[in-house]
Amino acid sequence: MTYRFSSFLKNTALAGVFAAIQTAAVFAQDSGPLIDLLVRKGIIGDQEAEELRTELIKEFVANTSAGKVNLSSSLTEFKLSGDIRLRHQVETQAPQNGTVTNERTRERFRFRFNGDALLQKGWGAGFAFETASAADSGNQTFQDGSSDYNLYLARAYVSYQPNLNWLFVGGKQKNPLYSTDLTWDTDINPQGFSEVYRHLLAGKDTVEFRAMQAIADDRAESTAGPNGRDAWLFAQQGVYTRWFGVDQIGNRTNSVILAPGYMVYNQSVLDGLDNETPFNGSTRGLSLLTFAGEANWANVAGSGTQFKVYWDSSYNLEAQRRVRRVYGVSNGDKDAFAWLAGVGYAFGTGKVQGDYSLRLDYRKIGLGGVDPNLNDSDFAFGNLNQEGYKLAVSYNLTDFANFNVSYFYTTDIRETLLQSAVARLDHSQILQVDLVVKF
Repeated sequence: MTYRFSSFLKNTALAGVFAAIQTAAVFAQDSGPLIDLLVRKGIIGDQEAEELRTELIKEFVANTSAGKVNLSSSLTEFKLSGDIRLRHQVETQAPQNGTVTNERTRERFRFRFNGDALLQKGWGAGFAFETASAADSGNQTFQDGSSDYNLYLARAYVSYQPNLNWLFVGGKQKNPLYSTDLTWDTDINPQGFSEVYRHLLAGKDTVEFRAMQAIADDRAESTAGPNGRDAWLFAQQGVYTRWFGVDQIGNRTNSVILAPGYMVYNQSVLDGLDNETPFNGSTRGLSLLTFAGEANWANVAGSGTQFKVYWDSSYNLEAQRRVRRVYGVSNGDKDAFAWLAGVGYAFGTGKVQGDYSLRLDYRKIGLGGVDPNLNDSDFAFGNLNQEGYKLAVSYNLTDFANFNVSYFYTTDIRETLLQSAVARLDHSQILQVDLVVKF
């Protein structure tokens, strides 16, 4: 009797799923959560779930106008997205060894187009295009008499998630590490391999272990020594998220994130880099201990408001070697430390009309403290030996359009350093006014 009832329940559930297709073909693209629920309840097995997903895609393709796109039956979800940003930028740079301040005003834009596919059996793949070849910027300045502009491949990756705990990604991908732009420019998509293990603790608490093996440059092995050795960056990080405090209905709404990590290069050489302030040369002397994190308090001034404190730091265990042997600065301190501390206030999540946010941080970047090819290209134009602040304001004009203003002001730490490759500025300012439309 039990078997008959279970069989009846299964057939009823499957009939309901297929009936839904007849009334709403778009259900085929949104059926994942329901199918997962049927598996968890024991109504269908894993193999039956895969067959059902395949059948839903076939029904969608055959019975809807959108299905005429003829998507692969291996797809469970395919998302296309992107954004266009128009920017007015005013900037000043004053070199250490000069008396003239270089001023410039630029009208710029950025276009990004992304495709992310979820495939069957935990596989995935994706790509992204953008309007600049530099690793740390997608910006293109309007110039050259209305000439057309190139598109560049910014991401191309394959992923595999065998269960809820593990994620493996290979290719040019989003940065898997938790960080701020003190150590990683948010535009950089590293290339190589990454692994993430996520373990669920009590409540919503989690602990994650993240690792990345990023290839920075390919070298000809026929050359002896570091010049003939491929350049690799190895990064490891632990990320602990703790939820605390409860709202009126018992949900935990406040959180703290702690993320210690370590990054190190093998001994090799980089060349051909075209980022904002590239350092083409040896990778020696970069062995970085990092520690980033944040604390968030929700509903501090009414429903939907949030206050944030965030930080980041980097200490180079081989700063003296980096500063003196690689940068050629023999006098003074090794400047091994870089740090950032900031506060933020927000209303909403930045996805709904009327949402807004404000952020202010102060940072100090020693000459040996971070990798000059990875840090933020807007703060002091990527230069080291700088300290100063960043103020950022964002307002949602609509659910899909944002108005943003950012201001950077920096001054040098050591006034007579005169290291033209990575620390050439006395002071700098940047004002950026953006309109961002997402699709």
